[in-house]
Amino acid sequence: MRQIELGDTAPSRLCPGPGHSPSAHRHCIGKHCVEVNDGLLRLWWAPDSRVTLADVLAAYEGIRRLSDGYVLPLAVYLQGMGGIAPAARMIILECSLTSRTAFVGTGPVDRVIAAFLEHARSETHYFENASEAEAWARGLSSGTRMSG
Repeated sequence: MRQIELGDTAPSRLCPGPGHSPSAHRHCIGKHCVEVNDGLLRLWWAPDSRVTLADVLAAYEGIRRLSDGYVLPLAVYLQGMGGIAPAARMIILECSLTSRTAFVGTGPVDRVIAAFLEHARSETHYFENASEAEAWARGLSSGTRMSG
């Protein structure tokens, strides 16, 4: 499978996010989709994608635009992501666009990716349950610390 590079036209495919709420505002491009609804940002990465620096910067642009100047909580749906490039990891660790980040995963690769991002500037936790992750991101749950 060929990697999508910055400037490439995205292949014809469905948005990686699930069906969007009619009231949600969204930014879907390339390997990701970001939406904001009721004060919570949700970011979905396409399954099996290897996230590059360009992908993270594009997602951050969507987060900035949808946040409208506010620092909002974020739920990141890894959903079987294939990996993350070192430069992409570094920018995630150095930047803080959200108040809390809940990672939602489905397996060991997702857990490892989330562990690599655990030391980001915003508080982070890993969950396998989307409802628990979103509640924690909103500050409605204390959650449990990710354990390796």
